[in-house]
Amino acid sequence: MQPRTLKAISLLLHYPDQALLDHLAELKTVTDAESDIKRDRLDALYQHLGQGDLYLHEENYVALFDRGRGTSLYLFEHVHGESRDRGQAMVDLLTMYGESGFDLPPGELPDYLPVFLEYLSQLDVAKAKSLLMEVTHLVRNIGENLAKRGSHYYLLCSALLEMAGEKAIDIEFVPMDFSTEQEDYDKLDKVWAEAPVTFGGGCSTPDYGTGKEESVVQFIPHAGGRKATAVETLGA
Repeated sequence: MQPRTLKAISLLLHYPDQALLDHLAELKTVTDAESDIKRDRLDALYQHLGQGDLYLHEENYVALFDRGRGTSLYLFEHVHGESRDRGQAMVDLLTMYGESGFDLPPGELPDYLPVFLEYLSQLDVAKAKSLLMEVTHLVRNIGENLAKRGSHYYLLCSALLEMAGEKAIDIEFVPMDFSTEQEDYDKLDKVWAEAPVTFGGGCSTPDYGTGKEESVVQFIPHAGGRKATAVETLGA
């Protein structure tokens, strides 16, 4: 798992802008070089982003990620919904960022998946993989919902699962025709709206201040805005 791959996927998950579309080839070079990802895993996504105009990509992004909880990129929304527990989990995550010297981008929430991946890209590989493994159940849930809605963005979630050492998303995929504006997104949101997913209580609060052990946010396992620019961010 390479830091540049995490950074590239972070960029691809951000709200699309012209800089992103202009540098898809560079991003593809980075993700193609990732040995943990099947080489052609993201080809369909790159093809999708490479066609159509920016306005349509922006409209589709909002319809996919900003309407309905099932495909939200805010991790704690899947765990806590809008409960008070989400606030404490945010504080814990911000503390972890601060201890690593990671500055939260202006206007972003700490549990936004692209921000979390940007943070992971600045850590050593072993620690980054460990933290990524703690959220794979959430990533899989998001990816499967994206696949059911016919979005090629699910491939990014599948790639993250592979990087964490898990199986890729295996689900029947029928791409939605995003070339028209005839889709009734409100109806889709109603169909795929979901209650918060319970994973055993969410994020635990680390023991800060004791100095006895490393502080880390614990994402509970299965119990059973600012626009990024590709060239500046990826090259960091």
